[in-house]
Amino acid sequence: MKKSVQRNRRTNSPVIPQTSTGKRKGERRWATWAIAASLLIITWFLYKPSLDNKFTNWDDNVYVLENAQVKEPGMKNAGYFFTNASASNYHPLTMLSLSLDYKFAGKKAASAGEPVQPDALPFHITSLFFHLLNVLLVFIFVYLLSRKRLIVATVTALLFAIHPMHVESVAWISERKDVLYTFFFLSGLVVYLKYLEKQRWILLVASGLLFVLSLFSKPSAVVFPLVLIAIDYFYGRKFTAAMLLEKVPFFILSAVFGIITVLIQGHLAEVGIKVFTVVQRIMFASYGLVMYQYRLIVPSGISAFYPYPSVTSSGNLPPFFYLAPGIVIVIAAIVAFSARYTKVLGFGYLFYFISTILVIQFVPVGNAIMADRYSYLSAIGLFFILGWYVDQAFITRNRMFHSLRWILTGFLCIYFIFLGKTAYEQTKVWENSETLWTDVISKYPQAFVALKHRGNYYSSLNRFDKAIGDYEAFTRIRQDDAGIYNNLGNAYRLHGENDKALIAYSKSITIDSLDPKTWLNRAVIYSIGKQYNTAMRDFNKALTLKAGSMEIYISRSVMYKEMGRYREAVDDYSRVISENPRNENYFMDRGFCYFQLKQIPEALSDFERCMVLNPANGHACYNISAAYNELKNYKKAYQFAIKARSLDYPVDNNLLETLKKKGG
Repeated sequence: MKKSVQRNRRTNSPVIPQTSTGKRKGERRWATWAIAASLLIITWFLYKPSLDNKFTNWDDNVYVLENAQVKEPGMKNAGYFFTNASASNYHPLTMLSLSLDYKFAGKKAASAGEPVQPDALPFHITSLFFHLLNVLLVFIFVYLLSRKRLIVATVTALLFAIHPMHVESVAWISERKDVLYTFFFLSGLVVYLKYLEKQRWILLVASGLLFVLSLFSKPSAVVFPLVLIAIDYFYGRKFTAAMLLEKVPFFILSAVFGIITVLIQGHLAEVGIKVFTVVQRIMFASYGLVMYQYRLIVPSGISAFYPYPSVTSSGNLPPFFYLAPGIVIVIAAIVAFSARYTKVLGFGYLFYFISTILVIQFVPVGNAIMADRYSYLSAIGLFFILGWYVDQAFITRNRMFHSLRWILTGFLCIYFIFLGKTAYEQTKVWENSETLWTDVISKYPQAFVALKHRGNYYSSLNRFDKAIGDYEAFTRIRQDDAGIYNNLGNAYRLHGENDKALIAYSKSITIDSLDPKTWLNRAVIYSIGKQYNTAMRDFNKALTLKAGSMEIYISRSVMYKEMGRYREAVDDYSRVISENPRNENYFMDRGFCYFQLKQIPEALSDFERCMVLNPANGHACYNISAAYNELKNYKKAYQFAIKARSLDYPVDNNLLETLKKKGG
């Protein structure tokens, strides 16, 4: 008679017999710790190249390099992060962690020819540290969730650790929020499992506090209470009023942070809503749900940026977008049908869907249809399903499947090696802005955003020929971006092609006539070409758009000086000096204008101020000599001329002799 197999009523899966011997328990405990340590070592090795990476020009400037609060860590700025949005989001703990990294980051040039920046190493160490913690938490979470099924926990955690789609969340400094919120999110889930085991309310409170910390790290954590309900479903808890009541505080927190996020980010979705129809947005959402699953299984074409598809003149999308909703319906039907036999598929897909629902671009935000970073947490659900059935293959009593377990082991080893190698190479893609955007362009040549960012990077290095090439390639794909024409104009101007710069600035103004920077840039070009009247018109237009702009006054004062309109130049320099009283150059230029106006005492005062700000300024010293000469104080004129020469400023010998004679 065939022996029956005892099955778990909750999941309809075979129950693993547990031994009560102390020796077996000790061996199991040792194996668990050994596996956990191995996971951490493997993860460290694969992600170690990311520690050599630099900042990129994709949001790292907003989050760190140009963020005044991050640059000045302290209690005052800590309070600022909790009371203000940063980088169009509310994530105070994330900003605090970046601020602490900045405190320990020295200054260095990223590489030859690049400007001096904070050392990126502390930022990458912190991100990798949290990824290592998250790998450990995934292992613990799944180990507890599956009732200590070691293979399930190992496979799930290993896939989470080494999957190439997760590189973006770790290697990109601006995505600190991902690894940080996931750390608190998973910690909260682990504590919740302990609550279900021990039924102590203090554990539920602790889970709630960890949820709050996750919310303070990234608003995406609002789905936490829905994941708790998915766990309840997996554990077969009855959906009673008491069970739902314990979730009420969690949902209230989700609602509060959800409202805060909508108020902060509401404007970001406006463009997408206007451009795409409801049907198209359904297709985009379905496409995302399908493609995240596909790339988690087959990680080919991994990229930092996935552009939206081109829409034909008749409004049609590529064929696969029309198939995607049907694929989602089929998958949903299979999962629903499986619930009659097991809750594994249901829980895994609930975890995946709940964690993805906020980012599937039903309301398009930005220029990307999907992003690897959005799979960082959600992938755990799908990895759990795979881990569960790998474990099933090893404990099944079916002879055919049991005999294939070693073939399965070999296939998985090859697959894991492939994932690890791909992840290792992907960390190097994030080395700097050039490697990042070049990789995107190689996979998606139509990704105009990548061309723009790489062009900006080349411009920052004064590699204007390459910058112009990228900007021009951008304009061949898209002609309605005023900013790219402004950038192109800047590159042309710095490359010495002023005629082309003028055309580019004018094109930018045609698209967007409300950007004061473009009017200013065109005014400068007109001024260089001595078209002063036209330049004046553009300067004045820029000032009407941005009243009181010091940048505009500075450029206009230079033009006034070149025109010989010294009185107007003095007025503009005076405005600038009132805001920048420690810039010696402004005093030097205003002093020159005063000198030309024969207001010698005022000129002398400005030149002396230059010397106070920079005692080694030989030019200012020479100008002081000239001012004293005009005032007929030849003795001091001679003294300062001698001092100017000592400061390596070229002083004519005949002038020195003349001043010496006049000074007696």
